[in-house]
Amino acid sequence: MEKAFFWFNRQASNVAMVVLMAMGLLVVVDVILRRFFNSPLSWTFEVIEVMLTVVVFFTIAYCAVRRGHISVDVLVSKLPPKAKAIVETFGCFLGVMLFGFMAWCSIISGIDELAAHRVTGIVHIPIYPFIFVVAFGSILLALVLLAQLFHSVNRVVHK
Repeated sequence: MEKAFFWFNRQASNVAMVVLMAMGLLVVVDVILRRFFNSPLSWTFEVIEVMLTVVVFFTIAYCAVRRGHISVDVLVSKLPPKAKAIVETFGCFLGVMLFGFMAWCSIISGIDELAAHRVTGIVHIPIYPFIFVVAFGSILLALVLLAQLFHSVNRVVHK
């Protein structure tokens, strides 16, 4: 199960990587057009905003799987192993609750945006798919944190 979940997170991260490369290319094209032809793309900022949503929320869970998020453990590093596991358990629990709530709110907001047919200002890109991307990424992260919570509880119980 964990291997399949890791693979799924990796694929979402690969999609984000392609979107990030497209963002970079778009910025380069916009800068060239602005500098050399005095004709920037008016919609670049808006498209970059929605692309950034994909990049952030398609990679956040993969980063958690790889334990790549920044953590400040000045105080926790001084604790005994069981106390460290308790702190990690508490942190994972809070993360599951936070990102589960964020996913739930994003789903509700996405449904509202879909019903209202809201779009961006210049290019008229529908907003709801990107709110659902936030929900999707939040669900993935909540699931990663839930798995880490189970491992943390296991370490608390067996230490």
